[in-house]
Amino acid sequence: MCATKYATRMLLAAALLFVGCATSPDYENRRQQVDTDIDEILSLQLDPAEYGEPKRCLSDREFRNFRPLGDRHILFVGRQGKLWINTLRGRCPDLRRGDVLVVKSFSSTRMCDMDSFQVADWFAWPWYRRWPWQWGNAWNTGIRCSLGRFQPVLESQVEEIEALLESL
Repeated sequence: MCATKYATRMLLAAALLFVGCATSPDYENRRQQVDTDIDEILSLQLDPAEYGEPKRCLSDREFRNFRPLGDRHILFVGRQGKLWINTLRGRCPDLRRGDVLVVKSFSSTRMCDMDSFQVADWFAWPWYRRWPWQWGNAWNTGIRCSLGRFQPVLESQVEEIEALLESL
């Protein structure tokens, strides 16, 4: 009897979670339009002699910081004002949640197309995990996402993309 009640409650909770994650068709249409507009902004060809070619990999010496642009793009800010946008291979809903990328790469000094990563909170890093806050060995990371190619961009392109994302 108790097992049946438990199973029924679990099924009901799962159904409520599923319904809570649904989005309206209008929102999905708007999001698809914004994605199309962003792709159009990123299709602008920059002078390779001045801005560089799109890259498969980005060295850890080439960038200083990153910030998410929605759940599909990451802006990498480099030295001397260089900017790259990485269009992820799929949506990464955890991207805005943390401020550290935990990258699983074949190289310790660069990130490449097809490398996977998880987003973590800065305070989840090991040097902050001391007693009494250390309850386990795992970092507080999200789902695994995959990087794409690194495309050089202008600040004006980034501003246009941010304006589109704010309109959602």
